[in-house]
Amino acid sequence: MKKVLLFGFKPFLNYPENPTELLIKNLPEIEKASIEGKILPVEYERIENNVINEINNRKPDLVIGMGLAPGRSKISLERIAINYILSDSPDNNGKLKKFEMIDKNFREGIFSTINIEKLLEILTKNNIPAEISLSAGGYICNEAMFYIMRETEKLKIKGGFIHFPCHLELATKYNLKCPTMDIKMMNRALKLIIENEIK
Repeated sequence: MKKVLLFGFKPFLNYPENPTELLIKNLPEIEKASIEGKILPVEYERIENNVINEINNRKPDLVIGMGLAPGRSKISLERIAINYILSDSPDNNGKLKKFEMIDKNFREGIFSTINIEKLLEILTKNNIPAEISLSAGGYICNEAMFYIMRETEKLKIKGGFIHFPCHLELATKYNLKCPTMDIKMMNRALKLIIENEIK
């Protein structure tokens, strides 16, 4: 039985719901996997300890972080976490960070170790809009991906990060003008991703 750890996020900025929080609350059931989830705060100062503690306590075989990427219409499989913060948006505590290295004692970037090329092929074959993204950005999702990749590298286990579009219900309920995807499709995509990464 493979152990899978998923990270999602609480709502942030102008988005009163976060699809990754919903995905964590409705984890897929997979015969060969034990799946656990953790919802992260959108706060710069709390990401590192949360990620490290959850990975160390749960001892998973696979770790996947998930975030909301408003404006994207496809599921984005992230290639690299950069060791840098650059954002004009504050966190949920109002803290703004710019032009800062995440870990001054580490290299400039860490590549995902999940097979994003294969996953893109699988999602596309299942009629789920998906793409490969070269970077997780410069905000808190990238910070989380960096810590996930740093810690999984130390433990020699697989890790990665996935960005999801706004879910349809969010845009409808709050009249948001953004591309959307049905949450059921996101759930199906997540299940396919996990199934293929634990083989």
